[in-house]
Amino acid sequence: MKLFNKPFSEYWQFAKTGAYLLAAMAVIRFILKPMTGLPYAQVTHFASVTNLMILLMIYFTIRGRASGFINSYRDVLGIAATLALSSVILIVAGIAISNIAGIDTYYIEPGHGGGANQFVHVSLHLLFNGVGFSLFLWGVGSLVNFVMNLSRKKAVA
Repeated sequence: MKLFNKPFSEYWQFAKTGAYLLAAMAVIRFILKPMTGLPYAQVTHFASVTNLMILLMIYFTIRGRASGFINSYRDVLGIAATLALSSVILIVAGIAISNIAGIDTYYIEPGHGGGANQFVHVSLHLLFNGVGFSLFLWGVGSLVNFVMNLSRKKAVA
């Protein structure tokens, strides 16, 4: 049994704009604390890679259905994995650069995982963002796909 209907490179090609937007948000999140000094709680919802990822999943599911790229829930999983894996690479890079360079960023905020052992911090992001968030995004995209299927069947009938 295969996990995706298409090669992973096709999902990357389809959702690479989303990965680039996630990269831009990751950079904004990286430089925001050193430049502004604003507390984590004030900024985290506006400069959130996670929130952007959810919005991108909804967008790419709708776009994929409209263009015919999504033919099954496995295609939704491919898009979810592309976005989640892109974000985990960016977040781990942000944590590593913050620690190596000694820059105080939101990626190493003590109250939100940054105070822990950095190996544990990175490992948890790999597990939760890479695997857990892929599944969460798949659920979000599947729900959007399901609703679009319902509306399409009503329009045809």
